[in-house]
Amino acid sequence: MNRAELTPERAGQEWLGMLESLAEQIQKQQQNSQQMVQEMMNTYMQLLNTPGSYLSGQAEQQQQTLQQTAQQWMEQAQQQQTFQQQAQQQQQAFQEMTQEVMSTYAQLFSIPVSYAQEGLRSSRFPIEGYDDLTVDEVSGRLGSLSVEELRVVRDYEERNKNRETILEQLDRRIRSGS
Repeated sequence: MNRAELTPERAGQEWLGMLESLAEQIQKQQQNSQQMVQEMMNTYMQLLNTPGSYLSGQAEQQQQTLQQTAQQWMEQAQQQQTFQQQAQQQQQAFQEMTQEVMSTYAQLFSIPVSYAQEGLRSSRFPIEGYDDLTVDEVSGRLGSLSVEELRVVRDYEERNKNRETILEQLDRRIRSGS
């Protein structure tokens, strides 16, 4: 499934799942690190508490154990750093994907608005300032209108002021024009 096919909810769920998995891995790594540090401390304490004759026979083995434990601890630290980098990369990818989704939705919602705005521009009322005009002023402006514009004015007049004189004039002009 590519990014374009992901719904915001699905993308969010996948991202959360990946973060949960990373958090679990990091937690396990931290537990392993703590355990190794504890083992290293125990080994060191054993070394200190060992009698001199025993210490001389076990020194090489203790040194190897300490080196192995230290090496394991360093590897664990490197893995934790890698997991943190992966988490940051996934977070950045999720932010980019979210930005793309939001941009797409914004474009989808702006399409109907742009059509509505275009419709309003193309369908301006035939007589500017109509609501402020008197009957005589409206009558003087009817002569230059098409039949379709006359119908628009008639419908508007009937829904709003409903002036009989203007409605009769409009009806006459519409009948004579068609």
